[in-house]
Amino acid sequence: MVFNLTNEHTEAPGSGFKEWFREGALRRPQGLFRIVIIGFALALSIFEIWLGAIGNMDLFQYAAIFYPFVLGITFLLYSSRKNVRNDLPTWWDIIYSLLSFAIWIFFMVNTPEYLQRIPLFNELTSLETFVGIVLVVLTLEATRRTLGSSLTIIVLVFMAYTAFGHLIPGAYSHRLITLNHYLDDMVYTVNGIFGTTIGVAATYVFMFVLFGAFYTQAGGGDFFFKFAAMLSGRSVGGPAKVGVISAGMFGMISGSPTADVLTTGSVNIPIMKRIGYNPVYAGAVESAASAGGSIAPPIMGSAAFLMAEYAGIPYSDIMIAAIIPAVLYYMGIFLQVHFRSKKLNMPTMDSVPKFKEVMKEGWMHLLPILFLIWGIEQGYTAPYVAILACALIIVMSWFNPQRRIGLRKIIEACEETLIRVIPVTLACAAAGMFIDEIMLTGLASKFGTMIFEFTFGDIFLSLVATAIMCIIFGMGLPTSTSYILTAALAAPLLINLGVSVMSAHLFIVYYSVLSCISPPVATACIAAGSIAQADPNKIGWAACKLALVAFIMPFMFVYQPGLLMEGTIGTILVAVLTSAIGIASLAAAVEGWLLKNLNGFERLVIFVAGVMMIFPQAYMDIIGIIAASSVLVSKYLSRRAPNLTENKSI
Repeated sequence: MVFNLTNEHTEAPGSGFKEWFREGALRRPQGLFRIVIIGFALALSIFEIWLGAIGNMDLFQYAAIFYPFVLGITFLLYSSRKNVRNDLPTWWDIIYSLLSFAIWIFFMVNTPEYLQRIPLFNELTSLETFVGIVLVVLTLEATRRTLGSSLTIIVLVFMAYTAFGHLIPGAYSHRLITLNHYLDDMVYTVNGIFGTTIGVAATYVFMFVLFGAFYTQAGGGDFFFKFAAMLSGRSVGGPAKVGVISAGMFGMISGSPTADVLTTGSVNIPIMKRIGYNPVYAGAVESAASAGGSIAPPIMGSAAFLMAEYAGIPYSDIMIAAIIPAVLYYMGIFLQVHFRSKKLNMPTMDSVPKFKEVMKEGWMHLLPILFLIWGIEQGYTAPYVAILACALIIVMSWFNPQRRIGLRKIIEACEETLIRVIPVTLACAAAGMFIDEIMLTGLASKFGTMIFEFTFGDIFLSLVATAIMCIIFGMGLPTSTSYILTAALAAPLLINLGVSVMSAHLFIVYYSVLSCISPPVATACIAAGSIAQADPNKIGWAACKLALVAFIMPFMFVYQPGLLMEGTIGTILVAVLTSAIGIASLAAAVEGWLLKNLNGFERLVIFVAGVMMIFPQAYMDIIGIIAASSVLVSKYLSRRAPNLTENKSI
C-alpha cells in the first residue's frame, strides 16, 4: 500500500488543540511513495533549470507555477503533527495536496489573463474568491507543518489586524479592507504570496541548493576537510581549527548552518571530543563556524538572495561587500580557538595530509567555486551561473571514479534539493503574506515612527532596536523570514536616518543569521547537540561567545563603511587594520590569554581597547591600539623574564 487511506487517528494519546500549533514531521519516502516524490523532484528541477537558463517569464507567472506545485508536495512529505506514527500520507494530506495541485492547474490556465488584469478594477468571481481563500488557508497550514507555530501566529495576528484594524481608534487605525481587496492583492498580484520572496525561492535558493547538493555528491565536503587539516592540523588545537575552516568553507557552498553542522560536524565534533575538548565547546565551535557560512561569499544564504531582490542591490555587489566582514568573522572565531587551545595546551592532529596530496586529489573542487565568482562578477544572473556550475561539477566528477555523478546521484541530488527547499519556500510565502498585510494597513511607516520616537532618532539606538527585533523574530523563524520581516519594518527607518542601503540591509542579514545560534531556539546548536551529545542551550551560549565578533561586526561596518569596500583604498585599509586589531583584542580578552594568561585587569583593559577600535574616530583607535599594545608588551616581557634570569645565573 502506498498511502495511508484510513480515517483512523494515528496520533499518540494526549494530542489535542495544543498539538495543532506544533509543527509536523518530515516523512522519509520509501518504495512507490519515494518514486512519486522523485518524479515531482525531477519535474521541478527540469522547470527550474529551464527557467534559469533560457526561460522568459514574469515574476507572477513563474511564482504561480512554482509555489502551488511545492505546496502540493509539502502535504505529502510533512505530517500534520510530530507524533503521527505512520510514514505514509493520510486522507487529509492527500486532499490538501490535490487541492494545491488543482490551484496549480487553475493558475497554469488563467495566468495569461492575470498578467493583463488591472488589480481591484473588477470584483473577484466566486471561483477566484474560493481559490484565494483555499490558497491562504493551505499556506498557513503548510507553514505550521514545516516551520511551527511562531510564523503562523504572526501572520494570523497581522491578518486579524488587516481585517479589524479599522475599528481600532487612534494612530494605528487604517481604512476598511474588504475580503475582495485582501484576496485580490494577496493572491492575484505580486504584492503578496506570489511576490518577490517566492520569486527568490524559485530562482536563487533552488538553484544554489541544487549546486550544493551536487557539490557534496562530488566530494566537495571531503576536500574542504582535508584542505583545512592541511592548513592548521599541525598547530596547537589543530582539530578545532580544522573544524572552523572546514565548516566555514562548506558553509560558503551550502548556505545553510544546520545542513553544514550535520555534514561537517559529524566528522569534526567527534575528533574535537577525542583530543580533549568538552562536548559543549566542540558543538559550539562547529555551530559558530557553520553560522558564518550564511554571510560568507560566494553563495552566502537565502537572506542574502532576498536582500538582492528586496533592496534592489546586485548580488555581485553584496558578495563583494561581504568579503571583509566574513574574513574578520572567521578571524575572531579562529583566534578564540587558538587562544583557548594555547591556554589548555591542546594537542595537534595525529595525521595531517600534505599539500601535494590534497591538491592532486581535489584541486578540481576549486573550479566550480571560482567559476561561480567569475560568472557573477561578469554580470550573468546568479541562477544561470549556478546551472553552469552544476554542469561543471558533473563533468568534473567523471574524472574521479569514486565520486562520479551518474543518473542515480543526479536523482538523489534533485530529491535532496526538493526536501531542503520546502521549508524555505513556505517561509518565503508566509513572509510575502506578512509584507502585504503591513503594506495594506500602512503599518510599516507607523512602526518606523514608533521606533523613531523610542530611540529619539539616534542611529545607534535605532540599530540596537533593529538588532533586538531580528533576534526576537529569529527565535522562532528561519533566517530568511527573520530578515524579510525586520527589513520591511526597520530598514526604511535606518535608511532615513542616513545609513546606506547596503549597510542597513546587511546589518539585518547578520543579525537574522545569528538567530541560528542564539538560545533558546538555535537550530544549528540543536543539530550540533545531537552529534556532541550535549545540551543545545549550553552549546548556543558557548557559540554566541565564540561568535562575539558577529554581534559587533554589523555596528562596525555601519560606522566604518570601508569594511564594505566603500571609500578610498586608504579608508578601507585603515578600517580593516583597526578592526583586525580590535577583534584580536576582544578574542584575547574573552579567552583570557595573550602569550600568557591574562589577569582580570588586563582582560578588562584589552577588552575596552578592542571595543574602542570599533568606532571610526581616530583618537579612539589610537588610544585602543596603545592600550592593547601595552598589555601585549607586558605579557611579552613577563614571558621573557624567566629566560633572562636563567641566562644571567649561567
